Amino acid sequence: MTPTSPASNVYYLTPPEPDAERRSRASRERHRRLRAFWWRLRIAAADVGAAVRRFGRVPIEADAAFLEQRADLVLAAPRRPAGPAPVIDFAAARTRLRA
Repeated sequence: MTPTSPASNVYYLTPPEPDAERRSRASRERHRRLRAFWWRLRIAAADVGAAVRRFGRVPIEADAAFLEQRADLVLAAPRRPAGPAPVIDFAAARTRLRA
């Protein structure tokens, strides 16, 4: 009888990627970073442009009476019940829809 081979702790590594695939991945990463930079630059330019257009203008003051009235309406609105949601009776709802 032949003895059984002992358990092995040898691990095989995958072969390295070809250079073309490695370059294409680097190219995609570079393209992604360039696009992100471009959009950040556009947003920053839009913000600067908006600030320059506003520069020197008289700030618009909010109508205090309107804001106070709106605050009163918000505070006077009925509050939601703090308890659990009501149970929905699907059978009764179907009956109502059929009628």
